[in-house]
Amino acid sequence: MLKTRSQHFNFGHEALPTIFHTQTADFFEYLERDGLKFLKFWWNHVAERLDNDKLTPFEGMGYEVREVPEKKAKIVLVRFPHPTDFDEFHYAALVKTPEKRSPFAFVKFPSTRVLVLAHVPLSQSETGTKIFEITPRGRYLPAGPGTPVNKEVFYQAVLKLIWKK
Repeated sequence: MLKTRSQHFNFGHEALPTIFHTQTADFFEYLERDGLKFLKFWWNHVAERLDNDKLTPFEGMGYEVREVPEKKAKIVLVRFPHPTDFDEFHYAALVKTPEKRSPFAFVKFPSTRVLVLAHVPLSQSETGTKIFEITPRGRYLPAGPGTPVNKEVFYQAVLKLIWKK
């Protein structure tokens, strides 16, 4: 956790992706059962480790679960509170695909992906956003161009990035 960055930044970059990548089944169970209370619990958990000047309000947080039946996948779209600094997020797409195993060994391939729409300087993108992926190992990698800050436009961009044809 970066104590020099905001609660919004730390929740989006570390807490949410870690929980999703490492405890995917539990993540869906708690999100279905508790909804925003589950996300707020982790938001507040991040706050416990930060100074008061790094805290940000939870207002504006929301989520929606979507099924992609033809891919046997689930996507959780998380709307973040309005970002106040660069590299904070507008949206995150938490994608769960079917598990795949190697035919030659007992190796499981990753079945989760986290894509985010980050707030960036206008000098980096005309829209002031870029899409990044946060890997299961916590790497923050460029994944695609930015989209307007619109849930449906971001969702369509995520579908194209995950299932490139």
